[in-house]
Amino acid sequence: MSPPGGKINRPKTELGKKLFKRRRVLSRDKRKKRQIVGAVVDQGLITVHHLKKRKSSPRANITLSGKKKRKLLKQLQHLQQEKAGMEVEAPQKKQDSSSSSSSSAAAATKKKKKPSGSQQDVEMADTE
Repeated sequence: MSPPGGKINRPKTELGKKLFKRRRVLSRDKRKKRQIVGAVVDQGLITVHHLKKRKSSPRANITLSGKKKRKLLKQLQHLQQEKAGMEVEAPQKKQDSSSSSSSSAAAATKKKKKPSGSQQDVEMADTE
């Protein structure tokens, strides 16, 4: 008969390991589902720092200071202005070069092709 208190250092069986893991995973999922998520005040202005903070403490309310909010809004406006400028420039270039587009396209395809012979293995001769 075994001593009182059972076997102390008995290793876990495979079934026991799986059951403990299953219970652990299920309880973790249950905690995640019931967790309260904090409010995000500025939906459109989410940065990398917000995502890091959300990962570390999801219950915290995330707000931007006035200074950061203004800076982000300015950055977005500048990006939109640059995109609009790029879109305006692109159609102008297409109209100017439409007459010579067929000859320039043929020249571009010739430049893109690389000779395949240069990629072959070459044996080096010994100089000794």
